[in-house]
Amino acid sequence: MAAAAWKRFTGHRWLPKAAAAVLAAALAAGFLLVRSERRDARNAEVLETACGGVLPREAVRGLLPGDETWELRDDLDLTGPSGRGPRTLLRCSVGWDEFWGGGYGDLRLAAVPVLDVPLSGVRLKDVLATRNVKEPRWATEHLHATTQVTADCPDGLAGYPRPVTRFRVHASLSADGAEVAGAAEELGDVVAAAADHVRIRGGCGGRVVEPSDVRPPAPGPAEESEEVPPSCRWFRPGMLDGRDPDPDGVTHDEVDACSVRVTRVKPANRLDHSASVASVSWRGGLLPEARTAYGAELAALSRAPEPEGGEKSYTLAVWAESSCSGARTLSRVAVETAGSALAADRADRILDAYLTSSGCRAVKVLGKVWK
Repeated sequence: MAAAAWKRFTGHRWLPKAAAAVLAAALAAGFLLVRSERRDARNAEVLETACGGVLPREAVRGLLPGDETWELRDDLDLTGPSGRGPRTLLRCSVGWDEFWGGGYGDLRLAAVPVLDVPLSGVRLKDVLATRNVKEPRWATEHLHATTQVTADCPDGLAGYPRPVTRFRVHASLSADGAEVAGAAEELGDVVAAAADHVRIRGGCGGRVVEPSDVRPPAPGPAEESEEVPPSCRWFRPGMLDGRDPDPDGVTHDEVDACSVRVTRVKPANRLDHSASVASVSWRGGLLPEARTAYGAELAALSRAPEPEGGEKSYTLAVWAESSCSGARTLSRVAVETAGSALAADRADRILDAYLTSSGCRAVKVLGKVWK
């Protein structure tokens, strides 16, 4: 009976072909199902491993193509004391290559300490010279990222010779060599989660990093060359009856410096073309170095004689101690003018404006000295 049934089946015009097609479809479906299950398991394993497993699962799944297999291409987690001060605190890259079509892409994330450029000295010219020092690539990667956040670390990251009180987390999402449209906003949760991981593991203290803190990178040094440096934003040209300010400034963890030259609006004589102000504030470990570097000038405070006439320019330096943002601070403001009377008249007011803008309290003026 079975033989007769098989004979009728094989002798049918289309039934064997249909059965073969159904069997092939079932085998293909089974293959795809197994492949899908393996892919999903592999992708879940990647998410559990990438960046120490701190990336928010649902947020990352929404960013990466679910029908592709993800690969962990780079992973490094050094948060916590290392003894050497790692340049990278956290780094991972999750990529994919399309099974069909040849497309590719990746999600890259990194956390790095914000380190000040090493100072060659504590004098004004030495501090300002750091603006010309080229930073290493790892320190400027965030300028080319999709989005980033700079987080405070008030208790400091361990393992560095000088206090490191900030770190930066940046991320990029690209497909086929181009940034994914709208990725900056979608990456907010991912970057915030990574930043909070670094903050907690690094013993930073401070507040929780929120997705709303994450933003696309600010303009790089070349793009912001026309902007006023943060350390010079306190100055107003009218303080010296001037215009067209030309500022140069540096902000460092333990020192802020600024030098501004202005063109005089109404020159008093043929030599009175310009005037300038230079401000420096030291704190922390640089305080002893500043006192040593300027020892002779500090020793001459309030005892130096008034300048004699006939000079092409006069510089009056005013020194003060204060508490700025809770830190003991030593400040110096130098006013250079063509006539000594203008410097003498404006120096105290300029010092007051400078310290007030920095939120300094308990100000003690140490004295003045003509240079």
